[in-house]
Amino acid sequence: MRAFATALLLAAVAWPASAAHVGVDASERTVAITAGFTGAELVVFGTAAEAQGSTPEQAGVIVVIRGPEQPTVVRRKERNFGVWANHGGVAFPEAPAFVWVAASEAFAKRPLTEVLSKYDIGQDFLAAAPAVDGAPELADFQAALVRRKQAAGLYSAEFGRVEFLGQHLFRTRVLFPANVPVGSYRIEVFEIRGDRVVNATASALHVRKAGLEAAIFRFAHDFPILHGLVAILAALMAGWLAGAVARRT
Repeated sequence: MRAFATALLLAAVAWPASAAHVGVDASERTVAITAGFTGAELVVFGTAAEAQGSTPEQAGVIVVIRGPEQPTVVRRKERNFGVWANHGGVAFPEAPAFVWVAASEAFAKRPLTEVLSKYDIGQDFLAAAPAVDGAPELADFQAALVRRKQAAGLYSAEFGRVEFLGQHLFRTRVLFPANVPVGSYRIEVFEIRGDRVVNATASALHVRKAGLEAAIFRFAHDFPILHGLVAILAALMAGWLAGAVARRT
C-alpha cells in the first residue's frame, strides 16, 4: 500500500498539468493465480491533461481492460424433432476473453455511442470481427457472445467509475473474478473531448499462475502426453483405494 501511495505521488509530480498527454499505471502489473484464488482487485491510476479541466458535459475519461484475445465460436441451438442441436454458428478469431470498462462522471448523462463504436470502446463493440464477414444475423451472434461472457462475469455489464482526485489525477478499481483467464492484457485509457478522442495510451498487464498451480500448468503444457498418463494413473489409484476401503467396511 505504501508503494502504491508513492506511485500516486510520483505520478502527480511526473505528469504536470500542462502535459499534453494521458498517462496510466496500476498498483500491480501481474495478477498471480495461486491455489484457492478467489479473485483480485487492482487499482488503475493515471493523469488526464484536459478532461477534468473542461466542463463535465464536454470531456471525460474511459478506462478499458481487455485480453487475452482468443478464437471463440458462438453456435445457435435449434429444436429438430424434439431434440436440441447446434445449427449454424459464427467464429470470432480475436475475441477478448475478459473486458472491463470504467468511465468518469462525464458519461453518466452523455453516452457517446458513435465514439465508442469508432474506437472499439465498451462491451457492445469488443466482440471482434467474425471469421466470415457478412454472416447472416451477425448482430445476434455478437450479442449472444457478450451475454455469455457477462453471465460468466468476464465482460462488464455496466460501466465502472473513474474517480478524479484533483484536476488531472484519476483512479479506478477493477475486480478480476476467480475465473479470469491467464494471459496478456491491455489497460487502455481514452481521454475524450466533445465527440472525439484527444489523447489515448495503453499499458501491459499480465495474469499468471503462481506456486503449485503454475508448476502443474507448465507441466501440462510442456508434457501433455505425460500429464495425461499421470492423470489416468492417479484416477486408477484413487479408484483402487476407494474399492479397498469399501471391501474392508
